[in-house]
Amino acid sequence: IQLGALTTSVSSGGLWLAKKEEYNGYINHGDSYTAAVTCQAVRKILDFKKKKPTEVNLAILGAYGIIGEAVSFNHSILIGPRIEKLKELAIKLEGKFEISRNLKTLDADIIVTATNHPEALLKSHHLKKNAIVIDISQPVNLSQDICKERPDIIRIDGGYVDVISKNIIPMLPKGKLFSCIAEVIMQTMEDDHKNYVGSIDLKHLKRTERWAEKYGYTLNELTNFGKSIYLGRLRNESNS
Repeated sequence: IQLGALTTSVSSGGLWLAKKEEYNGYINHGDSYTAAVTCQAVRKILDFKKKKPTEVNLAILGAYGIIGEAVSFNHSILIGPRIEKLKELAIKLEGKFEISRNLKTLDADIIVTATNHPEALLKSHHLKKNAIVIDISQPVNLSQDICKERPDIIRIDGGYVDVISKNIIPMLPKGKLFSCIAEVIMQTMEDDHKNYVGSIDLKHLKRTERWAEKYGYTLNELTNFGKSIYLGRLRNESNS
């Protein structure tokens, strides 16, 4: 079973279902490869901007969620409503992290959203000029209205990968697939009979990257609500 959308949250990252004695299948929340793809997206942005990780401020919204925990880079602002959980995460990750229960994103150059909040949390006043938002959240955390209001902002669809396929998947941009679905497809092709639930195992995250290389899943084109993003903007705005 591949968990999607809010089913991961309501099943404690799949742990609740995996512990059921009456179920003898395998469960994967698909967040390992999603986290890997998110890290790739951040690195792709840094490459285009010709910046080092230490030269930008990165904020993780939903930092102690399964995905947020795995993509927390050094020199990050970890954001979430439960301060004790954030402190535990900062200790676990052994990095130089600032923690906040407020939407402290105004100084962030790059924001990764990884929440399961039913409404879009980010508003215009939360975003600095030329901010870049990688929006993994489902439902989304940055609305189309804000993108129209703030054309300087770059919003990137998080959790998509490019796939070689002539078939158009409903509600997805052409040639795209959710990375969580791609992970389970790859697990099946590898004949890997294991549960991948709860917190992300970083060794498995690296394994999904190797699987993706083997089966041709890549992150080439970045999109915003399914439309291609001109990456030249990243270089231009880094000089503005």
